[in-house]
Amino acid sequence: MLARDGPDAQAFRGSLVFFNYCVTCHGPNADGNGRAARLYDPRPANLRASDKNLAYMRLIVRRGGKAMNRSEFMPPWGEELTDEQIDDVTVYLQSINDRVAAGPK
Repeated sequence: MLARDGPDAQAFRGSLVFFNYCVTCHGPNADGNGRAARLYDPRPANLRASDKNLAYMRLIVRRGGKAMNRSEFMPPWGEELTDEQIDDVTVYLQSINDRVAAGPK
């Protein structure tokens, strides 16, 4: 069982946000290969290989790609998601990015 407010719980909640809002473009593996990815140029980012820090990820989720001089197709989620959901999804993305960087065990 997850601790209610621990980092694992936050990453779990973030995975729920990701699979509800981000998976269509970024894909179930967060590698930029979602069902809708082929419709966009540039394609959605491979979030598993991101070098962005949590603060930047929060901003792009909140403001969208165009406001951050990135893809205009990345929508701004700041009006739809709560601050907690944005924090949770960025922690989730950081956690999967950390696992990729660590490599196989």
